[in-house]
Amino acid sequence: MAWLWGQNSGLVLWLPVALAGGIIAYFALPFEPGEVGAAGAALACVASLACRLLWPEWLAVRLGAGVVGAAAMGLLLAWGQAWRMPPFPDLPHRAVHLSGQVMGVEVQRLADGTQALRVALRGVRFEDGINMGMPPLRRSLSVRLRADDPARPIPGDGLRVRALLSPPAFPDVPGGYDAQRRAWFAGQAGHGRALERATITPAQVASGPAGWLAGRRQALAERIRAALPGTRGDIAATILVGADGVVAPREREVFADAGLAHLLAVAGLHLAIVMGLVMVVLRTGLALSERAALYWPCRQIAAVGALLAGGGYVLLTGAHLPARRSLLMAGLAVVALLAGRRPLSLRALAVAAAVLMALNPEGVIELSLQMSVAAVMALIAGFEALRPALSGWEHDDVWLRRVAARLAHPLLASVLAGSACLPVGMAHFGTVQPWFVLANLLAVPLMSVWIMPWGLAALGLMSLGLEKLALVPMGWGLGVVAWLAHLVARLPMARMGVPALGNVGLCVFFVGLCWLCLWVGRVRLLGLVPIVLAVLSPWMMTRPVLLLAPDARMAGIVTQGHLLTGPGTHPDPFALREWQRVTGLPSDVLPAEGTVGQVACHGGVCRVGDIVLVFTARPPAPGLCRGTGLLVNLPGTWGCDGVPSIGRFDLWRNGAYAIYRWVDGGLVVRTDRAMRGARPWVMRPGGAGLPNLPLAQAE
Repeated sequence: MAWLWGQNSGLVLWLPVALAGGIIAYFALPFEPGEVGAAGAALACVASLACRLLWPEWLAVRLGAGVVGAAAMGLLLAWGQAWRMPPFPDLPHRAVHLSGQVMGVEVQRLADGTQALRVALRGVRFEDGINMGMPPLRRSLSVRLRADDPARPIPGDGLRVRALLSPPAFPDVPGGYDAQRRAWFAGQAGHGRALERATITPAQVASGPAGWLAGRRQALAERIRAALPGTRGDIAATILVGADGVVAPREREVFADAGLAHLLAVAGLHLAIVMGLVMVVLRTGLALSERAALYWPCRQIAAVGALLAGGGYVLLTGAHLPARRSLLMAGLAVVALLAGRRPLSLRALAVAAAVLMALNPEGVIELSLQMSVAAVMALIAGFEALRPALSGWEHDDVWLRRVAARLAHPLLASVLAGSACLPVGMAHFGTVQPWFVLANLLAVPLMSVWIMPWGLAALGLMSLGLEKLALVPMGWGLGVVAWLAHLVARLPMARMGVPALGNVGLCVFFVGLCWLCLWVGRVRLLGLVPIVLAVLSPWMMTRPVLLLAPDARMAGIVTQGHLLTGPGTHPDPFALREWQRVTGLPSDVLPAEGTVGQVACHGGVCRVGDIVLVFTARPPAPGLCRGTGLLVNLPGTWGCDGVPSIGRFDLWRNGAYAIYRWVDGGLVVRTDRAMRGARPWVMRPGGAGLPNLPLAQAE
């Protein structure tokens, strides 16, 4: 207890951790808690507050009340956010004419190198079939226009097109990426592709500030790409105005392999550079005036001006979650500066994280918030722990040590942030980039001192039509960064595929990271134990021996360090990417005839041990069922007497399958439906949700 009293000033930092724990608990439940569960969580919040007020002098009561109350509040926030969203509509299964108002437009690069526009529509109505007369969709719909469509809609326009629609996809592996959950909280109904050219109706009235900003963003992106063609212009449009989808997928993969993918996403780094540049310019300008330098609070004025500029930059680039988190942190830093407190601290991060989780509880399980919190927490705690050593070297009489201390700052920042984000990348991508320190050590300073200053100058010159004067030098710097990315991506082991870190392992990692960063003293080093266990956990777990896609069109067999897929030689790229993320293995195709490792295929039937995988609808060959422990018949037209089987209807009903083999040889079958349970965002079998019709009171 005495040790806890010594940590008293840092105990409040654990409240956002408990809040996140309650949110994670809600999403981990295999069932919906409902109104009774929500009432229980609310009662726990009230009881915790009462205990805190009645026994404030008891440390154990304060700790217990804080943890229980914050966790219950997190569960309550997640439940409320889930149930305030409208239900999924039942989208037409055939091509249909639809109309709606354009919310946003982004450029999407196709696999053949061509470009197509993807438009987000609201108020969508269907104009033919049984869907006529229905009220407009309460959710947005994303439609990709044809590549040869000359239409160039802007936000606020009306759009009519004939399209083939699809609901959000089911997970390709139990416990994998859940597109339905993301679409549920994003207010999306699904996506589609246009079959004909679209008809545009120009907006008759103003579409509001959001529509005006989206239109300006689109126009500025086109001007940037016109003045700076090619990949450099695509990257410039991405980091200056938040243009989505304009960078080629291959180029994004190269940046990801080099550990530079964060440069292509507007987040804390870009906002810090923008605010830092504006603050330097304002403070220098004020210092030129003797009266301002002597009598005005120049530092505070420059900080407020930088915050306003940062807010404008966040709005211009689309106000994505990482940028909003960074802006909130920057706002807290400016407030601390005005109050004479330290601008950057773990308390500011705790407040920012708590606010973001209260506004968007679903962000806790998304990549952007996890990466942001891990990186910022590691940077703040790491530099606080190393400050005595760095400060001593910075003021040392030996000039070599002073230079080394200055050079150590970017190196330490790259190591701390990259190391903290590495397990998060393992969980979401199943990859590790060992050379990220080398790439960031050179690319980040170049982005700070050359690329972004010229980019801001280009935005300022656009009103005069002279943006090319600044974009060309900016392009030189972007060319160097792109060259560096390609160079690092070609190094040996630049991108290593590893088994994905599971949800439990990711939670263990964050517990260890919080323990390491939030406690004071040597006891914090105990946080290294769960961090190491979490990073090693993927190799401690058993890989699945068989994976089945939810549409029964694809199967994958793990054998001798490879993932073999079939039938056919062209597997679904989305399912294959997800399976490789989970297994961390290179892929190949199942042979039509022959043996690969423990897999023997003949006549559309593959056998691996006592598992028989059937791709053909023909009757079974004599003796096929002998010695079979599990039959997987994708066509689902026949089975073996007394043998457990998985068929097309089972996949339709239960979603994706993953079959594991334990050490004793027994098989364990896991399904997507069993793991996700009955939640509001889990669609019923067949991929459709509730019809877009008004429900009766009983319903």
